[in-house]
Amino acid sequence: MELPRRLIPSVSGLIAFEATARHLSFSQAAKDLSLSQGAVSKRVRQLEQMLGVALLARNNHQVHLTEMGRRYLPQVRTLLGQLESSTRALMQGADGKAVITVAAPVGLAACWLVSRLGIFQNRHPGLNINLLTSRPLLEADDEAVDCAIVQGMPQWGGVACTPLFEEELLPVASPHFMRNRRPNSPSVLQECTLLHLTDQPDLWVEWFELAGFPRPGLPRGPQFDQFPLLIMAAVHGQGAAIIPRFMIERELALGELEVVLDIPLRNRKAYHFVMPARSESDRNILALRNWVLECVAGDAGCSQAA
Repeated sequence: MELPRRLIPSVSGLIAFEATARHLSFSQAAKDLSLSQGAVSKRVRQLEQMLGVALLARNNHQVHLTEMGRRYLPQVRTLLGQLESSTRALMQGADGKAVITVAAPVGLAACWLVSRLGIFQNRHPGLNINLLTSRPLLEADDEAVDCAIVQGMPQWGGVACTPLFEEELLPVASPHFMRNRRPNSPSVLQECTLLHLTDQPDLWVEWFELAGFPRPGLPRGPQFDQFPLLIMAAVHGQGAAIIPRFMIERELALGELEVVLDIPLRNRKAYHFVMPARSESDRNILALRNWVLECVAGDAGCSQAA
C-alpha cells in the first residue's frame, strides 16, 4: 500500500541526514550545504521524528550512525542520486545542452581557468560548464561533480588522475611599490612589507632560504585567505607577495606587477585533472580534459618562447 504523501520524508531532511552521515559532523555538513549548523540539526531531527527512529547518535559533540541509520543511509544515497540524475537530465533537455560540473581551487579557477573557458565553449556549443570552488576535492562517490582539478595526488581510489603542471611561485610587486627600491638582491625585500597567504604562511621563509638569505625572524605582514585577494593587494601597492606564475600572467603582461627577482619557488604538489570511474567514458568530459591539457601545453610553449 502506498504511503500517504505526508509520510514521505522531505528532500531537505534526507540531504541533511546524508551530509551529516558522510562527515559525521553537523558543522561540516553545514559548511557543505551552506546552511547553519542549527538548520542542519533541525532538519535531521524532524526527519527522525517523522520516521519515529533515531538515525544518528549524539554524544559529547560527536555524531555516530545508529543501526537504523546505517541501514537507511545507502537507500537515501540511491534515492538522492536518482533524483539528481533525473533533474540533471531534465535541465539538459531544457535547452538541448549537456552540463559538466567541474570543481577547482578558487585561485586556479579565478586566475587561470575562467579566462580560458570561453574558448572551450566556442568549440563545444552543445555543452554548458558549471564551475564550483566550494568543493575543490573530488571523491569517487561524489555524484554532484563530474571532474575536478586538484593540487597534489588524490589519496582516494576510484579516480583517474592526469598530471597538468607544477606550481612555480615568484616574488612580485607593483612597479609603484618598487619605484625607489633596486631589485638587485634578495636583501631588497628584507625591509619591505611582505604579504602572506593565510594557509601557507611560510612561503616567504622558504623563498628567502632558497635565495640564500635565511630569515628565521621574518616579520608577519598582512594576510589574505585566497590568492586572488593577495594578487589584488600586490597590484595596489600594499606590499610584495609570493604568487604562482600562472595566476598573474595578465598582471605581468599589463605591467601591473613585476617580478622582483626571478628566483622561482617550486611547489612539488602538481595539479591534476581528476575523473571518477563513471566519467572516464564520457566523451564530453574527455574533451574537457584534453582541452585543459592543450591549454597547459600552450602555456608551457609561451613560457619557453619567452
